[in-house]
Amino acid sequence: MRQHAIQRNALLALAMAAALSAGSAAAQVPSKVQAKHDAVEKADVAAADASQARDSAASAGLAATAAVQTSEQGAISERGAIAAQATAQQAQRAAVDAQSAARQAIRAADEARSAQAAAVSGSNPAGAAVQARAAMNEARTANAVAADAGSVARAAAAATAEANQLPDRVIAPPSDGRSVNFAALDVDGDGSISREESRAHGALSANFLAVDANADGRISVGEIEGWRR
Repeated sequence: MRQHAIQRNALLALAMAAALSAGSAAAQVPSKVQAKHDAVEKADVAAADASQARDSAASAGLAATAAVQTSEQGAISERGAIAAQATAQQAQRAAVDAQSAARQAIRAADEARSAQAAAVSGSNPAGAAVQARAAMNEARTANAVAADAGSVARAAAAATAEANQLPDRVIAPPSDGRSVNFAALDVDGDGSISREESRAHGALSANFLAVDANADGRISVGEIEGWRR
């Protein structure tokens, strides 16, 4: 009798161990399924970011081409020609930056797709999902860089057209200059006011090229003082 009881207990222990093992395996299934789902999702997002980055690069390229063509048409003044050439070069640099970022986004999207494939068919879907997420983040960052570069290129192209119409000398109302709070407008604290920063001051933004005496695309304290006189 005792031997039978021992055997029954041993069998019960084995059964419980088997049940626990089966439960553990079953608990792992949803995590693997979720990892595969996450990898697919992140790869899709990376692909969308890469597509947007390509569009931004294309837009930047068109803007740079337009800026160069506008600059080559000739300005009505020597000062305008200098400014037009500077802004056209800025548009070209931005286009190069956008293209570089787009290539980075495309590479990241390809890596995300590879990670997706590994998650679906490999033995470590969780690890592949982590790789897909990292690639997605890289694609997203590159897309943001491309979008910013595209905006810079388009703004530079518009500035080139504006520069072509810049006369040798523009007299701005002194009262407008006196109202400039240089420190407040210099948001990034680099000691100069960019075209974007000048938009916070209507009169300064409208007369940006007139105030930018050396046509470097930035306004210094000295140029503000010159505008006030």
